[in-house]
Amino acid sequence: MAEQATELKLVGGLFRNTSKKGDVYYSGKGEDGTQYVLFRNAYWKEGAENKPYFRLHQKIPKGSSTASTTMD
Repeated sequence: MAEQATELKLVGGLFRNTSKKGDVYYSGKGEDGTQYVLFRNAYWKEGAENKPYFRLHQKIPKGSSTASTTMD
């Protein structure tokens, strides 16, 4: 099967930050104003397809019905 040609679309920018615990994470806004936070996946294991290097979260209002995890 031939590989499909792709191109990149700019979604937004992220800034490097350090948490109170000293962990590095990235946060920023998309072109549409959506806020994102990118964390290193502490549970990543080499060779595991279902364990990505990073986890990307979208910031939403606390208590929102679409919230699946809490963020500190």
